[in-house]
Order: sequence, then C-alpha cells, then structure tokens
Amino acid sequence: MLPALAHEAIAVAADPDVTIARLSHVVSKDPVLATRVVQLANAAHCAPLQTVSTLSDAIVRTGTSAVRNMVIAVCLASRGGDARIYGPGGRDQIDHAIGTAYMAHIVAEQVGWNQDEAFLAGLLHDVGKLLLLKLAYDWDRRHGTPVLPEEIDDVMTTEHATTGAVLLRSLQFPRHLIEGVMWHHEPQAAPNHPREAEVIYFADRLSHRYAFGCVKDDTSLIDDALCGRVAPTDAWIESIDSRAAGLYTVARRILG
Repeated sequence: MLPALAHEAIAVAADPDVTIARLSHVVSKDPVLATRVVQLANAAHCAPLQTVSTLSDAIVRTGTSAVRNMVIAVCLASRGGDARIYGPGGRDQIDHAIGTAYMAHIVAEQVGWNQDEAFLAGLLHDVGKLLLLKLAYDWDRRHGTPVLPEEIDDVMTTEHATTGAVLLRSLQFPRHLIEGVMWHHEPQAAPNHPREAEVIYFADRLSHRYAFGCVKDDTSLIDDALCGRVAPTDAWIESIDSRAAGLYTVARRILG
C-alpha cells in the first residue's frame, strides 16, 4: 500500500527523540517529497512570517507529525492517480481522503483532539477502500476476469472500515486511531474511543458536503444525532464553508 520510504518516515517521525537532521535525511531521499514539505511549510494556513527554503527549516516550522502526514499524503496521492495500482477509481478516493483529512484537522480543535493526529485519521479513514480496489485490480490483472463494479461497490460499502482497521493494525498505528477508522460510520458503537470515531465521521460528512472526491450530500449536519460531541452550530459550519474549498485547492496543488 505504501512504498518503503513512507514506512521509514512514519517510523522515524514516531520517535519522540528524532532529530530534525534524521527526519530531513529520510525525506530528502525523494526530491519531490522534499519539495512538497517545503511548499506545505510556506502555505497560508501555516501562517508563515517569512518564506523558508530549506527542508530542515520546513520541518521545524511544521513539526515532525505534520511531516509524517505529508509523507503519507504524497505517497498516496502519487499512487492514487496510477490506474495500474488502484484502477480507475483510485483518484477520487485520494481526493476524498485529502479533503477529509483537512476537515478532520478543523473539527479536532472543537473537541480537543490533537489536530495532526486527526489529519492522519481523516487521510486514512477510507484506506480500506484503496486496499480493496488494489485487490480487485490485481485479480483482474492476474486472471483476466474483472471484478464487476457492483461487486466492488458492495464489498467496499460493507467491509472497508474493518479492512482499513486491520491494515492500520498491521502497520502498528496507534490504537485510538485504528478504532476511529474502524467505527467512523458508527461512532456511537466505538468501545473505547468514540470521540475519535465521531471526529472522523463528521469530517467525512463535511467532505461529502463539499463533494471532495465524492457525491455531494446537502443533508443537515446540525440535526445529525451522531455529531453530539462535535456539537456543530450554524455559525461554525458557515466558518468552515468559507475555508474548506480554499484549503482543499491548496492541498491538491501541493500534493500534485
């Protein structure tokens, strides 16, 4: 699902004692990735006082967790547009993941969850769909008999959350993030981390509100009983409305 560089960057960034030089060394192995990190550090939402031009300065500005998130986002984005990996449906899945990640970053502040962790959760909330698309495409390539679109849709609808949780567990992601992904369609059923599941659920709904790589959904967010911890208000949603499209556009441009 992810190249070796992504796994290395995730492991390095997870080390609380990692040095800027060590993380910079890992990221600089991929010039495109290094450029994306610098672009992120200079993006408007980072509120830069002055432009940075070096990778080390960019990592200092954004933080190691943000760099880890960028590594995963860039790796997914670069593969999502390749029909040889996920088939024709991969691009929309990546666009939706990017949009949901930025919405989760906004929503997390409302409930006191670390925003970098929330971004990562939003980015990976439907990673099970990517894995299922890859399996379907691999089957077609090896056997010459494509899996029918309706079969793919049915399996992705019913199994993607569980599949994603199993994948993240195998990659040793934190337990609360795994549970959030597992229960992001039923946050009230999450046994230990319902807050995280609800943030992902609400971020996913926002992503559908703005049609970020998915079908637009205009149904009310205020009246959604599954958003109790988030406690959305009309004024807050209006403020998100004013920012969402700009964040998404900048993110897609940075990620290529």
